[in-house]
Amino acid sequence: MTEVDFSAQEPGKTETTDQQGALPEKQRASEDVVFLVLAYLGILSLIPFFVAKDNEYVRWHAKQGLVLLAFEIILWIVLMILGAVPIVGVIIAFLGFFIWLAILVLHIFCIIKALKGEKWYVPVIGVYADKF
Repeated sequence: MTEVDFSAQEPGKTETTDQQGALPEKQRASEDVVFLVLAYLGILSLIPFFVAKDNEYVRWHAKQGLVLLAFEIILWIVLMILGAVPIVGVIIAFLGFFIWLAILVLHIFCIIKALKGEKWYVPVIGVYADKF
């Protein structure tokens, strides 16, 4: 655990953070909670990305949410193209529901991890968030 001085919020007060730099759940501001939820709600992840510039933890999750959004857009385009192929289209139509359900579960999982104060990389695509 490291000590962080949050003198801009309350002079002389220090908060204990975990190893990843996140505040414990009870000490997190309600504004941060809203931003952390928005970070994984598609295009709304732009709000915490641009508004919470001074909060690295919120920005980290906003970047993860933006990378997840980009992946979903690319996946949607690929599925639409493959859906135009006669036989493959039927398979895509059947599996498409389960793919989007899995993505919804992934979003909920990411929101829960963020609210618990954990930094969790989305498998395969999460590493790209650190590049911007």
